[in-house]
Amino acid sequence: MHVPTNFSENNLDSIIDFIAANPLATLVAQTSDGIEACHIPLFWHNDHSQYGKLYGHFARKNPIYQNALNSTSWLIIFQDSGHYISPNWYPTKAKTHKEVPTWNYQSIHIQADINLIEDTDRLKWVLGKMTSQQETISDSPWSLEDAPAAYIDTMCRAIIGFELTIEAVQAQFKLSQGKVEENIAGVINGLNELNTEHAATMAHKVVKQNGYHSSR
Repeated sequence: MHVPTNFSENNLDSIIDFIAANPLATLVAQTSDGIEACHIPLFWHNDHSQYGKLYGHFARKNPIYQNALNSTSWLIIFQDSGHYISPNWYPTKAKTHKEVPTWNYQSIHIQADINLIEDTDRLKWVLGKMTSQQETISDSPWSLEDAPAAYIDTMCRAIIGFELTIEAVQAQFKLSQGKVEENIAGVINGLNELNTEHAATMAHKVVKQNGYHSSR
């Protein structure tokens, strides 16, 4: 991934937080049938290695893991939907007209080796961790213990877990860095004036990334 210096994110805590907030990953593998991809929620686990590990599970019928070449690493991509940025939001555009449209977004590319998890207890650990992370949205969180044990065992036979050992991380958080302060303020105001939750979320990210304070 091409990552301009202005947009490079190297803080592991920020990367981990982004993964937790955007857990649906795109997994890409070189297989005997060519390049394949699938979309699977993952969670990050601190095993005290340099980057930690990622965990998830496949349906057993998914051909991607069955056909993946053992000698190649996997590419894992986490990304938000980002937001369009209009040049009309830049005050300098009215003066020089030397601005163009762009797109703000955050993306993480991870290179990793994969190990399959077939042990039922270990697989249930993966499912339990993923469930507990996502069920924080509920006042009465669901857990594996809420379903009959025999039913969970049946469901587990239809899937296979996996562990991703992270080898390298590239993160790009493109959030209007490098713009003059009046244009950063213009982006924030332009997004907020759209009056949508999606735009407000991006405005908040631009504020946080650039340390912008409206009192300036």
